Amino acid sequence: MMFPNRKGAAGTALIAVLTMVMASVPVSSIAAEMLDLPDGTKVDLVATCPVCGMTVGGPEGEGVTITYRKGRVVGFGGVAATVFRDGKVVGFDGARCLFVYNSIPSRFEVDVADMTHQYVTDFVTKKMIEVERAFLVLGSDVKGRMGYEMIPFTNKGDAEKFASEHNGKWIVQLQSVVQRTQPETSGEKTD
Repeated sequence: MMFPNRKGAAGTALIAVLTMVMASVPVSSIAAEMLDLPDGTKVDLVATCPVCGMTVGGPEGEGVTITYRKGRVVGFGGVAATVFRDGKVVGFDGARCLFVYNSIPSRFEVDVADMTHQYVTDFVTKKMIEVERAFLVLGSDVKGRMGYEMIPFTNKGDAEKFASEHNGKWIVQLQSVVQRTQPETSGEKTD
């Protein structure tokens, strides 16, 4: 017997107390606030993205979200992260913010040489993957939390299928994009 059948003031008081206790449990304690990364470190899902100022794991700290409209995918929110040599982990709202962070490190007062691992969320598996291995679909009609987003995939075939179904313009790997955007440091080309 869970609760005896209580009538009157005592039963009403018991229900009122239980309702107040249940209502006082913070919602954030229900959702995981830390996400395990493949290297064993963790990224804080309720931290603020240093690039855009949004919550790393989305408005509710959920980590990965896919939005549908009329049965069709229209939105994707997936965490990205950088791990530094000293163990510090910086989380990002998505792959696009990670790319911005890498592209202008002086703005964020970081040295890319101190970065040991970088991760993005695979669209298919919803798992964190090394950004160097990811195939990123650009220009698709599936938007991130802040508009256009780089949608990551582990498998190139999955990226190609997604691009064809969602009007993706390009499929790139982050390292090739970063190399093309970095200024040359000598007279020689590094292609």
